[in-house]
Amino acid sequence: MSAPDADRKIQELSFLHEVTQLASSARDWDEMLRIIIDRTTDAMGTDVASLYLLERREGILRLAATNGLNPRGIGRATLRLGEGITGWVANARVPLAVRDVGLEPRWKRVPSVDVDRLTSMLSVPLVARDEVIGVMNVQTAQPRDFDRTEIDFLQTIANQLAGIIDKARLQRESERKLREVSALFEVSNVLTSTLDLDEVLPLGVDRLVRVYPGASGAILLRDGDGPAQVRARSGELGKKALQAAHRALAERRPIVAFDHLALPLLAGERLLGAVVLQVPDYKEFLDEEVAFVGALANQAALAIDKASLYALERQTAETLRELERARSEFVAVVTHDLRTPLSVIRGYLDVIGEKTSRRETGEAIAQVERLDTLVDRILASVRDDRPELTIRRARFDVRAATSTALKELGPLLRRHKLRTPRAAAPLWVRGDRRKTAEVLGGLLHNATKYTPPGTAISVSIAKAGDQASVRVADDGPGIPKEDRERIFHPFVRGNGVSAIPGSGIGLYACRRIVEAQGGRLWCEDVDGGGAAFVFTIPLATP
Repeated sequence: MSAPDADRKIQELSFLHEVTQLASSARDWDEMLRIIIDRTTDAMGTDVASLYLLERREGILRLAATNGLNPRGIGRATLRLGEGITGWVANARVPLAVRDVGLEPRWKRVPSVDVDRLTSMLSVPLVARDEVIGVMNVQTAQPRDFDRTEIDFLQTIANQLAGIIDKARLQRESERKLREVSALFEVSNVLTSTLDLDEVLPLGVDRLVRVYPGASGAILLRDGDGPAQVRARSGELGKKALQAAHRALAERRPIVAFDHLALPLLAGERLLGAVVLQVPDYKEFLDEEVAFVGALANQAALAIDKASLYALERQTAETLRELERARSEFVAVVTHDLRTPLSVIRGYLDVIGEKTSRRETGEAIAQVERLDTLVDRILASVRDDRPELTIRRARFDVRAATSTALKELGPLLRRHKLRTPRAAAPLWVRGDRRKTAEVLGGLLHNATKYTPPGTAISVSIAKAGDQASVRVADDGPGIPKEDRERIFHPFVRGNGVSAIPGSGIGLYACRRIVEAQGGRLWCEDVDGGGAAFVFTIPLATP
């Protein structure tokens, strides 16, 4: 080997060592490629150096780095395999030196990237593990005949770069596969641990984007026959990525682009929605990556399907419960509302019986008692929680409403000494007048049942802060302290009253009406014995 050849060899080895060191210290992939291309331009003494990398799935070469061409073409400019000098070198896997590209039929200008001032060109393939992965080009403005030494030197650089790229790709692929395996394992555990759709969807998206740093993703679900809607999202998705998701839905197949992919979510033959992944500055999704996203999508589809079925089942069960509660409410309210009119009718029959013959009214009284017993039986068959009552709120005078109700209930109260409220100015409240009269009737009916004939029953009305209070007191046996809250529960009666017919629904129904109007109902002591029930109604605003 001659001295000049030895010197050149030393320079080449020194250059390759320097490039390797610089590449290893680069912060990221793009910086590494830029450093190598810049140093290649200097080492080869050319005006331009550029690198095209092969995207095997699409069969295209994409500009990955350049020094001297339009940098806006990086990531955008492409050539098909066999197209132009670059494509030809990739197919032939041999270097090609051209003195004047204007005279070369294989030359093709790439719009917005190539410049007209360039004349000579040298292209060499990048080969790693017997696979072409790209092409490196150098170009000059002045005509130049690249000799064998220059061709070999650029090929050596390309081989070194191919090794660096392949090693980096293998490392990235290994890291990615590790993240994929971890993600699939985690997704499997997480998605099978809950039946809540609002938890399943965000978890699925979160685990997907974790595999790709800086990625964004979303899950879209169909809503009946309407268009699919984004139900969970992580990061911002571009318009094209969302369009790909809708295409995946419409065509029931994967849609793969250079920086995003979308797959349909299928549970058997049923189309549930779509999952979309977008990775900024991504150049190509490998088959393995598409398969991974597909596997995750399958798991997500199964979890979504299971969660949806569970939600539907839960909704159906809740609807059935609501229907049953509504039925029970209707029966309870209707039968309870019958109680007071029956008592009034019984009172009128007693009055008629005193003035005529007891025999003439006996059968009617017996029929009333039979109806009363039937009401008890119906109420006894209804034993579950009730939904809220419908209250028709309006402004009314509680004193006038109470007076009217007492007149209607006269026959019920004729065996007792009734003390009515003293005349006073109107006391305006806001509530349901008819329901309020029902509460008063229920409390008075209760008083007549549990107090002996001839004893006093008093009704009084007062203003208490921002509420009006109505008090019904009697001289009966009273209610023990331990029973004063229990008796407001449905189908619960006080101790020691089993001999008196009743269902245990009356006080419960009264409290529900009062509370639905924004008031309270409670039981309190009466001086000298007896019981008093007090309920409140909010005052009407002026």
